[in-house]
Amino acid sequence: MPPAIFIDSLVLSSMYILMASGLVLVFSIMGILNFAHGQFYMLGAYAIFYLFQQAGINFFISLALSAAIVGFVGILIERYIMRPIGQPIQAVVVTIALISVFEGLITLIAGPAPHSVTSAFPGNVDIFGVSLSSERLATVVIAVILIIALYLFIQRTRLGLALRAAAQQPVAAGLFGIQVARVSTLVMGIGCGLAALAGGIMAPMFYVDPWIGGQPLVMALLAIVIGGMGSLGGAVVGGIVLGMIGSMLAYYIGFWSQLISFGIVIVILLFRPQGLFGQSEK
Repeated sequence: MPPAIFIDSLVLSSMYILMASGLVLVFSIMGILNFAHGQFYMLGAYAIFYLFQQAGINFFISLALSAAIVGFVGILIERYIMRPIGQPIQAVVVTIALISVFEGLITLIAGPAPHSVTSAFPGNVDIFGVSLSSERLATVVIAVILIIALYLFIQRTRLGLALRAAAQQPVAAGLFGIQVARVSTLVMGIGCGLAALAGGIMAPMFYVDPWIGGQPLVMALLAIVIGGMGSLGGAVVGGIVLGMIGSMLAYYIGFWSQLISFGIVIVILLFRPQGLFGQSEK
C-alpha cells in the first residue's frame, strides 16, 4: 500500500473510532442509539469554522472549546429531553427528530452553502524520502492522543470505574452509591464531545455544510456492529477495519469500494452476529 493511502486510511479510522466510541458509551449506559450523533459531528465542524477560521482562535483551543460546547448541548438534551421521556425507544425517536432540528438550525444560521476551513498544519513532511501531508499526519496524531486519553479515563480513574459499573450492572451500581442518572448525563456529554472532536479535526480536510454528519454516523454504526454493541475495544477495532478496507478499496477499485465494504461487514456478521468482541446471547 502506498504510504499516502496508508495515512489516509489512518485518518478515516481515527474519525470512525472517535465517532463509534461516543456511540458505544451512550449505548452502554443509556441503552439508546443516538441517531443524531452525526449532527454533533457537524456541530463540531461548524464550531471549528467559527472559532478557528472566523475568529482566529488557536486550533487546539478551538478544538477544546468545540468539544466543550457541543458536549454541553448533549448534556442539556439528556437532562431536559431524554431523561423526562425515560423510555429508550421514545428517546431514540427523539434523536431521529434532532437530526432535522440541528440541520435546520444550522441552515438558518450559516446558510446551506459549504464552507472551507484553512489547514492548521499546511505543507508536507518528508519521511524516508516520501512526502506526506502534514495535516493528515497531525490528524492521526491528535486522534491517537484522544483515543489513548479516553482509554486511560475509562480504565484508570474513579469516574471511569463508575461508568463501567453503570454500564455492566446499573442496579448494583446504584446500590453502591453510584448515581446512574448523573452518569448518564456525563456520558451523553462525553459522547457528543467525542463526535465534535471528530468533526473538528476533520473539518480542514473537507467542506463543512449542514449535512456532513450522515456518512460518519453510518460508518460509526457499522464499526460498533463489527466490533460488538457495547464494546469500546470493539469500536476501535471496527473503526480500524473500516478505515483500512475503505481506503484500500477506494484506491484500487474506486466507486465500488463502498459496496464491497458493506459486503465484508455482512460476511463478518454472518459468522459473528454478535460482532468480533460482542457477547452472544444464550
